[in-house]
Amino acid sequence: MKTKSIITKVASLFLLVISQCSFATTGYFSLAYGPKSTAMAGAVVAAPQDATISAVNPAGMAVIGDRADISLMLFSPIREASLDPRSIGGNFEVKQKSSRDFFLIPNGGISSKITDKLSWGLSVYGNGGMNTTYSKNIYAETFKVLSPGSPPVANTGELMIDMGQAVFAPTLSYKLTENHSFGISALLGVQFFKAKGLGNFQGFTTPGSTDLTDTGYDFSYGAGVRVGWLGKVHPKVTLGLAGASPIYMTEFHKYSDLFAEQGGFDIPANLTAGIAFRPVSELLMSFDYQRIFYGSVNSISNNGPVPSGSGPSIPAGQGRLGANNGLGFGWQDINVYRLGLKYQYNSNWSVSAGYSWNDRPFEADQLLFNIISPAVNTKHATFGFSYSPDKSSEWSVAYQHAFKETMSTSQTAFGVPGSVSMYQNAIEIGYSLKF
Repeated sequence: MKTKSIITKVASLFLLVISQCSFATTGYFSLAYGPKSTAMAGAVVAAPQDATISAVNPAGMAVIGDRADISLMLFSPIREASLDPRSIGGNFEVKQKSSRDFFLIPNGGISSKITDKLSWGLSVYGNGGMNTTYSKNIYAETFKVLSPGSPPVANTGELMIDMGQAVFAPTLSYKLTENHSFGISALLGVQFFKAKGLGNFQGFTTPGSTDLTDTGYDFSYGAGVRVGWLGKVHPKVTLGLAGASPIYMTEFHKYSDLFAEQGGFDIPANLTAGIAFRPVSELLMSFDYQRIFYGSVNSISNNGPVPSGSGPSIPAGQGRLGANNGLGFGWQDINVYRLGLKYQYNSNWSVSAGYSWNDRPFEADQLLFNIISPAVNTKHATFGFSYSPDKSSEWSVAYQHAFKETMSTSQTAFGVPGSVSMYQNAIEIGYSLKF
């Protein structure tokens, strides 16, 4: 009953808060899950820290013991974007800062042994998301210069998107030997999406379509699987390897004229490998490599519009918004590299730090659509500490910073210069109960 009560509380809190969350770090995936992982920049595939480990490597459930973990992150992404129609006769640059700067992101998990070799667990985490809200519609203001005297266009007020993804990962992990474990997680996904102010792109949809923008929140559901291995190959060296299939999601029916494949938006597959090294018992050093396959999801990877003499147009070989080969955001697969350190000062206190870097998911020629999804950050630094007042409880705090980066181009698909920029700060606090 105690375990059931903990699961209920973790799931209820998560579902309550997930509707308010939004984050974009390695593309739109989270950098890490839980403060102990965040403090090490997410470099934990071979160094499991807590019961959120199934978000990375389900094999880790076999070695973390009986415990429950819950955390909440205050996340602040600062986003700016601009289009400059002065080059085609406009009077000023259209520049906006996204107006919503603070979000709450929950994570949690529980693990317990069934036998000496078999363990079960549940990780509940925010996988990724993105939010931008521009009170002045950058697209609409630029269209006025591109098409002076044109009649007013519907749904061109406040410009915003709001997207979040959550995953419930029930897990089984088995210790094949004392030094090797394998794990498998079902990945049960839920995501929400809302868009406003995209009416200027109605011309890129099938005539008569109504599911492009300003249709309210829509929800999508799906499932996938993650498998993992954890192996202590030397008294000082542990290796980890994990891979997740795509999470195949139902379509966003309210946005079937926006996303390719009639509203398709699967969660991409990813693969992670890592090594953890303990030169001395108090010090843990870890390195992870991850590949995220954004390019396998058409609604993300299909190219966006290109410039032409009459304004933005559909590139050769692609279809209208919502078609199987419809316009997208031009994202590609990315590599993510993570370094983490943890020092156990004494039985009560430990400190951690980390650094990560990754590829940008899109190039400057895809900037126009990515004004509403400005995932340009490639470098993150993290720091944190944990305090255990007794053997059964632990408090952890972590801070992460994504350094400000800007992407600009002299010619967006509108034929005018544009830019996007973002930096991020986040602080996360978590509590762990060991039983």
